Amino acid sequence: MSLSAAGAALQGHDYQHLFAWYHALRALNPAEDVTGVAVEAEGAGNVDDVVVRRRTAPDEHYQVKYSVDGRHPIDQAWWLTPATRNGKSPLQRFWDSWQLLTRDGRRPPMGLYTNRPLDVSDPVLALQDGRTGTLGPRLRGGRLSADAARGLERWANHLGVAQAELLDMLDHLVLLTGQAGWMGLATSVSDRMAAVGLRSDALAVEQGAQAIHAWVTEGRREVDRQALVAEIARRGLRGEARQATVVVQGIDRDPWAAGVTVSLDWVDLFEGDHPRARRQLRDPSHWNARLLPELEAAERHVRALGFDRVLVRGHMRLPAWFAAGVAFGDTRNVRVGCVQGGQRWGSDVSEAPGGLAVDVTSPVELGAGDELAVGLSVTNDLSEDVLAYLQDSVLPVGRFVAIATSPAPSRTAIPDAAAAMGWALAVRQVVLDQVRATGARRVHLFLSGPAGGALLLGHLWNRLPSTQLYEDLSPGYAPAFLIQG
Repeated sequence: MSLSAAGAALQGHDYQHLFAWYHALRALNPAEDVTGVAVEAEGAGNVDDVVVRRRTAPDEHYQVKYSVDGRHPIDQAWWLTPATRNGKSPLQRFWDSWQLLTRDGRRPPMGLYTNRPLDVSDPVLALQDGRTGTLGPRLRGGRLSADAARGLERWANHLGVAQAELLDMLDHLVLLTGQAGWMGLATSVSDRMAAVGLRSDALAVEQGAQAIHAWVTEGRREVDRQALVAEIARRGLRGEARQATVVVQGIDRDPWAAGVTVSLDWVDLFEGDHPRARRQLRDPSHWNARLLPELEAAERHVRALGFDRVLVRGHMRLPAWFAAGVAFGDTRNVRVGCVQGGQRWGSDVSEAPGGLAVDVTSPVELGAGDELAVGLSVTNDLSEDVLAYLQDSVLPVGRFVAIATSPAPSRTAIPDAAAAMGWALAVRQVVLDQVRATGARRVHLFLSGPAGGALLLGHLWNRLPSTQLYEDLSPGYAPAFLIQG
């Protein structure tokens, strides 16, 4: 059933108000140079939906475009076609706003924020810079294809300006396209609320959007920090300990990485042009020369900001989840957690009574050295694949031990956070016993299981020798992080 025009408009306003709340929360972070926000700001041209007021830097101006059907891309026709017969095109509107706002040598950042994707088949739009989200750097930074050059000329002619003037604007226009709908934005708002010590449940997030809605309804366009603090108190939104959010963009980027406490971007370091294909680094030395140090630096940064609770999220494979758990380890007096299947799994959750039973098969003696290999089977039984890999390798492994959930691996073998803690503690104890029995100087660790389980196991991984993690190449394996003992 399709929405009426009024229903679609209401959804768009709700989306805009949640986006405004997301940025208003920045005023509560002393590390931010933000004093408040304006909604439907006066004198801001076409980028008046949300304006972020800055103390010293130029204000940020956003146009928020929500589509009930977010599948239709923002293409060249959208940029160059007026919405009404006598109106102006979006490109002309942005240009007029740029002219209006650029004064005294200050070039304000502008942004288009929408759940509609960008048409990357267009030769101009395909040159969006992956890090800044703008078009200017790549349009001016190299030799353009003939199609891109013609497209850029068409845009400049549409405005009646020189290409250099157009590129100056495009350097400062961030295209935040393809953003998730309400639920995706709510996730990012929840992260930000937790970081400043507010409740971060779904009801609290909705209360934040309602606060903006109430201000707009009352005709109040400007919201400063003092008003924000008063509204938070009135709505009873305080109550949680502050929690940092660390996003690791391993095999795919996270549209809500901006604004979290720490965001790491490793996507371009992996081979492959699709998340499913990204399993190996282009340079394998980066596992320990770059990725692991970045996790360790993230932990130092979080602690320097005074956080002792950390939520980890992002698109990454199991070795990275394990390594994140190690970085935010139990010995650092940090409590770590993630969202697994809609539940919060965290190291502050008590283990299930009696723990979680695991089956340990009879060790396979390989006799190739004094190191220990461990295969952890939670969702799938990987023991045969790991054993085959070890037998074909030249690794100095003397013993292989397979540890599986009882009664058998499955997608529901670890049902909740308490069971996950019980599993992690049981696995660590089995590995400790095997290390003592063999005197192993190194552990080779292979994993199959939920991300939250790997995170918690890494968090508890101490008093153990150096541990080599492996990426599942399906088929085969490749070394990943080496965790020093």
